[in-house]
Amino acid sequence: MSYNGSYHQNHHSTLQVKSKFDSEWRRFSIPMHSASGVSYDGFRSLVEKLHHLESVQFTLCYNSTGGDLLPITNDDNLRKSFESARPLLRLLIQRRGESWEEKYGYGTDSDKRWKGISSLMAQKPPKRSYSISNPEDFRQVSAIIDVDIVPEAHRRVRLCKHGQERPLGFYIRDGTSVRVTERGVVKVSGIFISRLVDGGLAESTGLLGVNDEVLEVNGIEVLGKTLDQVTDMMVANAHNLIITVKPANQRNTLSRGPSQQGTPNASEMSAATAAATGGIQRPMKMNGSSDGSYHPKQHDANDSDSGED
Repeated sequence: MSYNGSYHQNHHSTLQVKSKFDSEWRRFSIPMHSASGVSYDGFRSLVEKLHHLESVQFTLCYNSTGGDLLPITNDDNLRKSFESARPLLRLLIQRRGESWEEKYGYGTDSDKRWKGISSLMAQKPPKRSYSISNPEDFRQVSAIIDVDIVPEAHRRVRLCKHGQERPLGFYIRDGTSVRVTERGVVKVSGIFISRLVDGGLAESTGLLGVNDEVLEVNGIEVLGKTLDQVTDMMVANAHNLIITVKPANQRNTLSRGPSQQGTPNASEMSAATAAATGGIQRPMKMNGSSDGSYHPKQHDANDSDSGED
């Protein structure tokens, strides 16, 4: 990118930019063949250098073809600003927090202009005492993933920890789980979430709950592993933890919709088995539950907790 104080004669091959900060004006040009490859960070650095704003927090706006003053905050709306240059891209640079648009919203000028005389007949202007800021520093902290792969009774959750400002915020313990095998229902050792820390990442997302059984950690099955081994796996992947759980509360699991209507549930399969064998089937009790579902035992003093932070 280059800049100068005069208008290029060969302006068809360059994108002309005119920027204003306070009472200071600058004019520079960007070659059209490289304009598509200009990033927002690079463009902002150029403007910062031209107006000597190294120690000033500022916002970038441009005049659109519709007459609105719109922000430039990322690569996408930077491309939009280049497309609106007819033939000159007009930039307005303001100190952060001082612009009318940050306080009342972008694009409000054209709204008032198109209302015409109706805006003059308004008896009272709308009250807007709140401030609308530019979106920035958005970071994903959680997500439910692989919903088309994971069984309906399970849930695969991604927790993203950024830096050390916030812990994952849950404790795990070992306990007894059940598995349906060819030999029937057998008891095996399992890992469960025993407690959620108030204000922690796990508690704030609502995707994990107390007594949820941990099945996998970042694609590695926890069956047969000790509590310390699972803890080490979680700590090592704390920045991007992918944990597959079997929720204790199955009412919050995702439904597959109409595609599951033809799939028999567990009670229907039990009834079919009973009819075929001539026997009587009763709901299986697991830890005192008679509804056929598994509820892990509650945490007591004998459980060994392992906190995740």
